[in-house]
Amino acid sequence: MGLGVWARREVRAGLARERITAPAGVSVTDASLARSLAEMIREQTLESTKGKTYAEVGEYLAEGGSSTSDVTQALKDEGTGAPVKSPDAELWIRSTTLQSALMQAYLALRVSDLMLGVGGALVLAGAGIVASARR
Repeated sequence: MGLGVWARREVRAGLARERITAPAGVSVTDASLARSLAEMIREQTLESTKGKTYAEVGEYLAEGGSSTSDVTQALKDEGTGAPVKSPDAELWIRSTTLQSALMQAYLALRVSDLMLGVGGALVLAGAGIVASARR
């Protein structure tokens, strides 16, 4: 049970250290808020990319504002001549990074809950065995 308490404290401290807030200004420090925010970020990213997932968005920006994975069709940066990265692809990379971190915190908090539950069950089982052995 001690490890469950320690794990929960560590994950919450990590979330607090990052100062992540939900749209209502509420600090994200528990599992349900972490998961809700991750889901909200995904929905907003899909909305921003017109329903396209990362796999469907091209890496580069093409004529007319569309995206392409073909470097020969990509717009070129006037200063460097390098292909211009698609803002939708960049958005998905940032979005996925934050979603992954939030879901990792969600999972870690749920595992700590499981550890507390199993630890509590083992304590009760041990107490029952000791009580029955005294009879």
